[in-house]
Amino acid sequence: PLFRVSSRVDREGGINNKRRGITMSDQDEEGVALNGTERSHVIQKLAQDERNGGSMATITEGVEEPPNQNDRRHGRRISIAGGVVFHHYSSQNTLEGINDDNRKEEPSEDVAYRDAITLPQSTHTLLYTEKVLSIAYGFAVLIVGVSITCLALALADNLSGGTPGNPFNIPINVSPSVRAAQYFSLIVAVIMEEEIPTGLFLLRTIPKSSLENKLGTSYIKFVVSALFRLVIGYLFLFNVLLVIVQSERVLDMFYDMLALQFVSMIDDIAFRLAQLDILGKHLRNATSATCFLTEFERKPYLFRKKMTIFVKCIYSLNFLTLLGLVIHVGALQKNGHFQCSTVTVTFGEEIWEKAWVTTSDEDMVLVYSYFNGVYAKDGTHAGRPVYRELKKSEDEPFETRIGAELKYCEEESAWVFTHENIRKTHTSEESSCPWLLRSPDTIAYDLMDVSGEWEIWVGVINQKAKMSVTCNECNSDTECNLNGVCTDHKCVCTNPAYLSGSHCELETPCPRIISEIDGTVWSVVYAENCEHIHEYGSPVYSLIQSSNMTGVIPIDVNDRVSLVYSGSRWLEFQAVGGRNISLEKLQGLSSDYHAFWNEAYDIDTVAVSDPTTGSTPVGVDFYRIGERGVQHGPWGVLYPFQEPPGRGVFRCDTTTKVTEAELCKNQTMLR
Repeated sequence: PLFRVSSRVDREGGINNKRRGITMSDQDEEGVALNGTERSHVIQKLAQDERNGGSMATITEGVEEPPNQNDRRHGRRISIAGGVVFHHYSSQNTLEGINDDNRKEEPSEDVAYRDAITLPQSTHTLLYTEKVLSIAYGFAVLIVGVSITCLALALADNLSGGTPGNPFNIPINVSPSVRAAQYFSLIVAVIMEEEIPTGLFLLRTIPKSSLENKLGTSYIKFVVSALFRLVIGYLFLFNVLLVIVQSERVLDMFYDMLALQFVSMIDDIAFRLAQLDILGKHLRNATSATCFLTEFERKPYLFRKKMTIFVKCIYSLNFLTLLGLVIHVGALQKNGHFQCSTVTVTFGEEIWEKAWVTTSDEDMVLVYSYFNGVYAKDGTHAGRPVYRELKKSEDEPFETRIGAELKYCEEESAWVFTHENIRKTHTSEESSCPWLLRSPDTIAYDLMDVSGEWEIWVGVINQKAKMSVTCNECNSDTECNLNGVCTDHKCVCTNPAYLSGSHCELETPCPRIISEIDGTVWSVVYAENCEHIHEYGSPVYSLIQSSNMTGVIPIDVNDRVSLVYSGSRWLEFQAVGGRNISLEKLQGLSSDYHAFWNEAYDIDTVAVSDPTTGSTPVGVDFYRIGERGVQHGPWGVLYPFQEPPGRGVFRCDTTTKVTEAELCKNQTMLR
């Protein structure tokens, strides 16, 4: 038969309603499969025939003919015979609607796509079909626990490694291929996730009375099982969202999603194994029980219609929420929200003795540590931040000079350090990025993620350059070395002993220092507002003059002597006869001072220290600069002041009880 009409009794609201259902065959009388159009035509005709009084007809190309006539369409016959096709009932009842005042008639079109409602073959179903103390029930609880635990552990792992400023550990940017894969993965994830729609579908369709009458089980257990499905589904979606926004490679994203999908399907896999009698007879019997073949009545049409709208809204809301979050994260990445705004760059002691500078007629000695200091984000290039050098006296852009840059070079596939006025040769460069330092090949979008040794140009390529980059932002007081508080991702130093450094890591400079070699006294140089004059984050010291002053280096009372930090070393300047000339004018210690461009190492430089990162020259070894020349290296011949080495030249003056306010007031030589 092409069709079979069944009847069942549904008790709702105390009224006995006879329900009608049609089961349709997939073949005609000659065993040839019907296509969708033929099935739809027949169903519509049956519904119409039922409403018109129960007469039966043969359908030929959509035209009614008398009963028991044959229709041959493309050599096939489709017939409807009363005794074979269905058992006819009175037309007082429609196929699926009940003509009472409490329920609306269901559209006949719903018949064409309605399937029998049966329980899904999953271990979740065992939570309400089996007794609580049974082995099958315990097995179902175990599988649910494993699924939720695995997804929860994955979620905890995805949330780890974040910071207060970036709690979800989102990369600062991703490649276009990863960006495209994010949206495709999102669509695939929503399609793969079936626990949420399945749970809502069961709650939407199976009424409480039908479930309890046919299974003799508690409806609460049924609802709890559906809720477990929702929990697992949303844990899956949360994990997928984090995987999508955290991944920096396409394959990593796909692999993680497949792993999450496997975890969410453990219930189906376990059910299938139990059916195959791999997990024991009890579980085989439970998973092969007749309850999985039981057909359940549907809930009233109006209720199902409202629930259908609700389920569609939930499904759409899930997708749109995930899509909106992915778009929002992408916009934040594009705007540089996750990029470090300022970094501190520290170069090693490499020196290029014959650097070609486009603004000079002569080659210059390039001490790379002269470019140590703070670099601030200044736009983007190739989807990555460009960091530009700031003033050495304060964290502000240069006013009259051009700062160096740290940026990504696509041609080199590396991060590079460059300056537009410094070139490796006088001729044209082979690369569009005239780099002075170059990182290993990388696609990293974050400069702090670059690992390995950089290459540096010192006339030839040196492949073991020393360089460190530190983000100046903080996320907690601990990152301020407990010497300050982290406010708006910046350290505000509060410990009087540590008031210097981007992370409050430098000791407060001693205002007066004494040379243990000749007893000379040096004082911090103050500006007119009584604040320290700083260069490269360290104060400038000046020798306090007195009559007939002598020492290791002969000093006249009319000379101006100062100590200025140059990025890694302290340099001692002696300006002969410069006592009445301001220190700023003598050494160019203006707001745009730069040790390289001001040529700090010149004829007036009489001493140099060992490399140091401290904020004062206390405890650092110094050397008198002797003969100079090509044969003596970039610093010349160095004669140590201290004996033995490591003793240091200066100590802090803690005996003289002079306040900084008094030192500033009495320092008239800067005025």
